[in-house]
Amino acid sequence: MKNKKISATIAILFTIFFWGISASSNKIALREVPPATLALMRFVIASLFLAIINLKVNSGVKINSVDRKRIVLCGLIGVSVYFIFENYGLRLISASNSTILLASIPLFTVAIEAIIYKKPIGYKKMIGVCLSLIGVILVIGNSISVNTNLQEITGSLLIIGAALSWAIYSILNKPLEGKYPTIVLTLKQGIYGAVFLTPFALFERGQWQSISLISWINILYLALFCSALCYFLYLYALKHLGASQTNVYINLMPFIGVIAAFVLLGERLYLLQLLGGIVILSGIFIVNNSRDKETIKATEIAAEVSNKSA
Repeated sequence: MKNKKISATIAILFTIFFWGISASSNKIALREVPPATLALMRFVIASLFLAIINLKVNSGVKINSVDRKRIVLCGLIGVSVYFIFENYGLRLISASNSTILLASIPLFTVAIEAIIYKKPIGYKKMIGVCLSLIGVILVIGNSISVNTNLQEITGSLLIIGAALSWAIYSILNKPLEGKYPTIVLTLKQGIYGAVFLTPFALFERGQWQSISLISWINILYLALFCSALCYFLYLYALKHLGASQTNVYINLMPFIGVIAAFVLLGERLYLLQLLGGIVILSGIFIVNNSRDKETIKATEIAAEVSNKSA
């Protein structure tokens, strides 16, 4: 179990690294490709890649009808809705600002789990989450001035909508954890997500144009790394770390995203943002090493049963 938690932690760190860069990569591709079309291309390519692998390793896996409905819903929320919000939002605000706003995912996740599952929030976990959010504020630094521009407000609301949809997706996916191979879930959700994205992409057909090599490179990066690989790694981490603990790592994205935006897009980088990254890491460490009352109680009960049976 300890080794699986270590590998899950490594998996989510790789995921956050690739996803942190994805906002800048998305921003570059969006110069030539409309938002929904970009999302559709991304998941069609990713699904084809995963389908080839799946045929060799999990060709005989069957999904029951009840779980299929949940997988369809996960594809709708975690792929279609999320990327409609994110890609349209990215056209309106900077890549660094979008990754910072996506750091609200852990708050939504913890809140939803507390409401739906009546899951208690341990004080250490709460301290870790709050500390991470303080780090997010520091990451913002002076890069965002007070702006009442309607475009900025609309873009920010769209990105917050993406954060909320991802938190919901994490909760919806929870009952599927461990029932099917991770690659199967990644593939199926990607396929259903692509299906739901198709009408939105067709609506954008008037904006379609020839795509340059640099945009294709970014589309392939988004498809193969950020979708095919990272969805697989994310679901693996979700299985072994849980939704709340996994999503706290999302707080690393502003740190990585701001640096990527500076390098790839020339967006400004501030010392305060680097300091915020250190604070974010501190919050993640606290959450990763804390156990809430529910976990402690479960451990005590398991130990008591084990002792009695011995």
